[in-house]
Amino acid sequence: MNKLTKHIQQSLPTKISLNMFFVAVVVFVLVNGVFMVLSRTHFHNTAMDNASEALSTAVARAERYMNAVETVTDVTACMIEDDFCPDSLAAYSRSVLQRSSFVSGCSISARPDLFPEQGRFYSARTVRKGDVVNTTIEDGNEYFNRERYNKASASGRAVWVDHFTDDQARSLSADSMIASYCRPLYDREERLVGVISADMSLMDFSKAVSSIKPYPNSYLIILGQDGRFYAHRDTSKIVRKTIFDLTNGRYYPDKLALGYEMTAGRSGRMHADVGGVKCLICYRPVPGTNWSAALISPERDVLRGYRRLSSSILIVIALGLLVIFFICGRTVAQAFAPVKLLEEQTQRIADGDYSTVIERSNENSVVGNLQNSFAQMQETLNSHIRTLNSAIDSSARRNEELQKANSALEEAMSRQGEFVSNMTHQIRTPLNLIIGFSQLLRETGESMSAEEKQSLLHVIDYHTMILCRMSLMLYDSSDRGYHDEMVSLSYDNVSCNEVARECVGYTKRYFPGVSVKLETSLDDSFTIVTDRLYLMRSIREILYNSAKYSDGKNISLRVKAGRGTVQYIFEDTGPGISPAYQKHIFTPFYKSDSLSEGLGVGLPLTKRHVILLGGSLELDPDYHRGCRFVMAFPVENRND
Repeated sequence: MNKLTKHIQQSLPTKISLNMFFVAVVVFVLVNGVFMVLSRTHFHNTAMDNASEALSTAVARAERYMNAVETVTDVTACMIEDDFCPDSLAAYSRSVLQRSSFVSGCSISARPDLFPEQGRFYSARTVRKGDVVNTTIEDGNEYFNRERYNKASASGRAVWVDHFTDDQARSLSADSMIASYCRPLYDREERLVGVISADMSLMDFSKAVSSIKPYPNSYLIILGQDGRFYAHRDTSKIVRKTIFDLTNGRYYPDKLALGYEMTAGRSGRMHADVGGVKCLICYRPVPGTNWSAALISPERDVLRGYRRLSSSILIVIALGLLVIFFICGRTVAQAFAPVKLLEEQTQRIADGDYSTVIERSNENSVVGNLQNSFAQMQETLNSHIRTLNSAIDSSARRNEELQKANSALEEAMSRQGEFVSNMTHQIRTPLNLIIGFSQLLRETGESMSAEEKQSLLHVIDYHTMILCRMSLMLYDSSDRGYHDEMVSLSYDNVSCNEVARECVGYTKRYFPGVSVKLETSLDDSFTIVTDRLYLMRSIREILYNSAKYSDGKNISLRVKAGRGTVQYIFEDTGPGISPAYQKHIFTPFYKSDSLSEGLGVGLPLTKRHVILLGGSLELDPDYHRGCRFVMAFPVENRND
């Protein structure tokens, strides 16, 4: 330590280097400190703006949801006031649910004693349960004591009613929790004749408005006037709990303050401790209601980018200090020592002569240290050059991959053009046959025998089936068809044998000369849970191809249980599928011969249907007498 101190005191270059280094360090740290403070403020402000914008979007979505309920109710109310009679109330109540999927129930209640022949009370109510819509007449229900009737009739205007007491809310399931839009009904003399109320499922409402998240762990809450939750990420709290039930004013005063602010109908922003987590909160009332919405974003999510920036800045500071130290030392060394040889060598390197080698020095001097530093730099430069050459080689390989991808794209576009041309031909041929035979029946049908007529009708029926099949495949190939398939799948218990028999019968109807054999090792009571329609369409398509392209003599469909699966095995004899074409059979719009019959989408669509049903479809490459396809569904889809 004494030697080091003595060296610093006696070495002017060292003193100058250290002084420059300390000054640079102070400036560098101060600048980065100010930058970090400003960055934190910027992240907070940006987060608040993002949360406020997301909250506005969520409130707008809630308004649209509620407006949809209000609109269909108001339109129906106008029609009811022109035709207010007992026979029409049930139909109008049902029409509200049919017109809007946002409505879970609708009641049309007449003023007590308005229809004496129907009794003192008369009300039609329709409720949606899943896909089933039920309508009942509530002739003995004292509905005039309920809030949905009283608030609307007393106020004389349309109102939203959240009519759950604490005891009622605890006894109801989550799916039964509703809010109702109620509107009074008047006759032409402006006399009150009844009330129409449309129910909105709070569970569905919560899911619809809670999907907006500016940050991963952000969540939306909506409170009623008494602090009850009408939207929350924890659906068990909806209606059953209030924000004050979950708040201990002693330990969580911020949360309690948020509850008072929201129930008072105020708008604003705040930093709060929610459940021991520091959060940024934006809140505002929902227009047209006495509800209030708040978006809660944990501060750790909001400042995640700031923490990454802070880590990066710390690394930059460390690297910067190293760079500053190196620059100070190098500057002073160059000022106090002649480096002629080293300068010439570095100049040659700068001119591109990378073969010049800077030898390492064994001298413990300023020049020696500087020479060794330049030698290290040259080694680093060579390393970067090698890295650059490697990057160039990698870019060349990527360019080659891009060329292959472009070739594949051009091939796909070519297949698309061939598909359009082929589609026109495929549709025109059966259409011309249908028109021709129909005209023949119209002109000469009376002189034909019954057998001749039946033959012509079979041809027309067959080609009509082809047209329907092609139009259905074209629709399924579209984006809209894929979306409809995704949302329309309806699962039920389906008998494996019954579906197979119907598909075989369907095939024999249109191919009466073809022999189709059905074998099964399963009981008729064996069922799986699947979509019956798409299962039948998948089986029909494979049988259609077998009947169309095989020799038609040995077509068989076997139904059996495999290892954890239920299998449909299709076999036929004939030309089969060439090995070169087998890898493309499930590629859309790909045909081995552009002039052959078909659109090139039957097998790809069938495989898509099977996969969406949770199964698999494969061609057996080891079967050489014709074609063998294996369609399998997991036994876990079975409902015993």
